[in-house]
Amino acid sequence: MMEPRFWSPRGAWLPAWMVALVIVGALVSPGPARANDGIQGTLRDGGDHWVLHVWGSPYEMGFAHGFLMGEEIMEFADGYAFQMFSMTPAELDAYGEFFLSMMEIPGDYWEEGLGIIDGIEAAGVPLYLEAMGRDVTVDDLMLTNAAADIFGIELGCSSISAWGDATAADPELAGESAIARDLDWSYGNGDADIRDFGLVIAYDPANANHQRWVSIAFPGFIGCLSCYNASGIGAFQNQGNHDTHVSDLDLMDPTLPINLAMRSGIEALDADGDGTETIDDVVHAVTSVGRLGDYDIHIISPADRSDPPAAILEAVHAGWELRLPDEDPLPEPQCVAATNHHRELFEPADCYRYDIIEEMVEESGGQLDGDRLWEIEGEVSQFGLSHGTVQTMRLIPSTLQLDVAFSSHTEAAPYETITRYEMDWFYSDGGPQAEGDDDDDADGCSCTASGNRRAGAVLVGLLIMGVWARLRGRTRA
Repeated sequence: MMEPRFWSPRGAWLPAWMVALVIVGALVSPGPARANDGIQGTLRDGGDHWVLHVWGSPYEMGFAHGFLMGEEIMEFADGYAFQMFSMTPAELDAYGEFFLSMMEIPGDYWEEGLGIIDGIEAAGVPLYLEAMGRDVTVDDLMLTNAAADIFGIELGCSSISAWGDATAADPELAGESAIARDLDWSYGNGDADIRDFGLVIAYDPANANHQRWVSIAFPGFIGCLSCYNASGIGAFQNQGNHDTHVSDLDLMDPTLPINLAMRSGIEALDADGDGTETIDDVVHAVTSVGRLGDYDIHIISPADRSDPPAAILEAVHAGWELRLPDEDPLPEPQCVAATNHHRELFEPADCYRYDIIEEMVEESGGQLDGDRLWEIEGEVSQFGLSHGTVQTMRLIPSTLQLDVAFSSHTEAAPYETITRYEMDWFYSDGGPQAEGDDDDDADGCSCTASGNRRAGAVLVGLLIMGVWARLRGRTRA
């Protein structure tokens, strides 16, 4: 297990008292926060986010998701998801029926959705949606999982990956690939704020043709916005800048929500059937189905798994292109970046965030270690009154190491606490591959700040009191 590294995303070393706070988080290992006999899942408190582990059939994984997170799912759906549509209940029902009629969603996802509904109900959480004046349905879940297909252009999100010569000088990467990514989103205009719903989901499917995969998501969301699998293949979706109009669509062509299409490429073993797990699995999954929207999808693998190990899949309803690093080179050729602007499928449009990425790569002399990738995403992050960077993450595919940060109400995600996870830790909580392993530290979360809030409350409280007293003393001086 890698030792915790303590750093400030803004580039300054942490003072000793802040390091003490960090150490408390690392020593107090996250433990099961909610569990129930017979439920094929656990939910652990990561401090500023939840960590959900589910296993089994689609229905069983959905049931655990709904049972363990029923309150959060309903609060998120009622106060955020259904407020995004800005429609009356009757209008939204009609719209949802029309929209879903264009979709051809595989039965496994419907089963998982049904499991979520049944799990919420079994947990004793009311299914009633105030926003709709009725109980939530599986159709509602599928509709909210198609948010990226429905809402068109949202000029946020960015990512940068590097490998080979670009990362060779970094002792941690040593030529391996890595990606840093910002997820930008609206905070919401209802009773719930998306910044309060940070979640990491670890899936362990029973299907022999599927593999373990991890999603950085929100309660009730089963698609892949930002995800990676046990083979080290990662996929990260940005909206594109060429909006699709209904008049452009061939309504006879069944489609699949983009985040479910991405999931199908990530969770399958060898989705394209070529005998290996590469970024082509995601390309196949996305391009072999119909699409409603406009997307820039950053895909990545370990450095020796794909050639090149990273690329940008630019996809619209009418077609797609795979943007390779040498087709739109940054100052470092073994590096590729994405914002929300197509650069291969259409003539590139101006994007100030892409310009910043280019400038920072050049300033680095093409040397892009893990800290520099995070710093770049910090520079292009957003923090507005109604929207901003709600998640920032960094993945090393070869080691399956994930660093993730979630925004608060006062700061964008890249400048908040970074939590580090090794993939094995997600599955070390007594699930099907860890029977009898009750030592949460064994495969532990090598975290900058994470843990069970209740277990560490006294220690953290004492430290905060000491910090507050010290700050007051400085103010008076």
